[in-house]
Amino acid sequence: MAMILATYLPFFRVHEIELFFLKNISIIKPKFSIIYIDQVFNNKQIELLRRVLPEGVEVRFGNWRNRNDTWIAMLTEFLQTGVTPVVVVDSDNVVDEIFLTLHEKLAHNPIYTVLDKESWQNGARAVLSRSRLIGDINGKPVYAYKVFDGRLKNILRGGSPFFIGPKQVVVISRLPPPDLLNSLQRALSRVDAQLRNLISDETLLGIMAYAMGIREVPWVVASHHHHHGSAPSRGKVSELLTAIAHYQFAKSVARELRLREIRLYRLKYMISILHNLKSIP
Repeated sequence: MAMILATYLPFFRVHEIELFFLKNISIIKPKFSIIYIDQVFNNKQIELLRRVLPEGVEVRFGNWRNRNDTWIAMLTEFLQTGVTPVVVVDSDNVVDEIFLTLHEKLAHNPIYTVLDKESWQNGARAVLSRSRLIGDINGKPVYAYKVFDGRLKNILRGGSPFFIGPKQVVVISRLPPPDLLNSLQRALSRVDAQLRNLISDETLLGIMAYAMGIREVPWVVASHHHHHGSAPSRGKVSELLTAIAHYQFAKSVARELRLREIRLYRLKYMISILHNLKSIP
C-alpha cells in the first residue's frame, strides 16, 4: 500500500522494534517503513543498533531528546517525501488485524487516530468526555474528539485545552504546511531543553491540527497497548515542572500563531503552576 508506516522511540526501548513494530509492518504492509530512534549521539550506539535492527526498514538516528522535536523532524521528512497517508504507531502498540478495513473508511479525513483496547476496557473516560459518537464501521463505533476544549472545568481541572485525542496510532492524510512546522519548532526551541519532554506530544499535535483548521479528529478502538512500564510515578514536583513546561510553550506559541485560544492554554497552566506551588510539601 502506498503509505508510510513509522514509529519513534528512545534508544533504551529499541527492543520494541522487534517485539511490536515488525508485527505492524506485517499487518499493514506499507510501501515505506521508517523507524526514528532518539537519544543517539555516538557512533558506537549506531554500530550496536546496526547489529540488531531488521533489514528492509529505513532508520533515522537523532538526539532530539524529546517526543515533540522528534515529531517535528518526522513531519518535516514526511513533507519532503510527498507520500501520504502517513501512519505513525506508538512503539509499544500493535494494530488490529482489521486496521486496513477501518483505514479504507477513515482515510478521507485529514487526520484520524486510534485508541487501544486496554484503555477502552478501562472506560476511556477522559477521551470520551471530549468526544461524540459520529457513526460506526461494521458495528465498531467511530467517535470525534474535540481538539480544543475551552470549557471552564477543563481550564481549572482537566488536561491541556489542546489535545489530539487518543494517539496510539495517528494517521495523517493532509500534512501540515512547512511554515506551521517552522513556527512550532521555534516555539519549542524557547522552552527549557530539560522540560520539553514534559509537554505531551498530544498537545503539540492538537495545536497543529487546530492551526490547520481541524476542530475534531475521528478515532476508533483498533490497537493493543503493550505498555513499556519504564516510566516512574509522578509527584507534585513533576506536576509543577510539567505546568511550567506547558506555560513556556503556550507563551512561545502565542508569539508564533495568531490563535486567541492560546490565551486559555496559557491561563490554564498559569493557574496550575500556582496550585502546584502551594501543594509542594
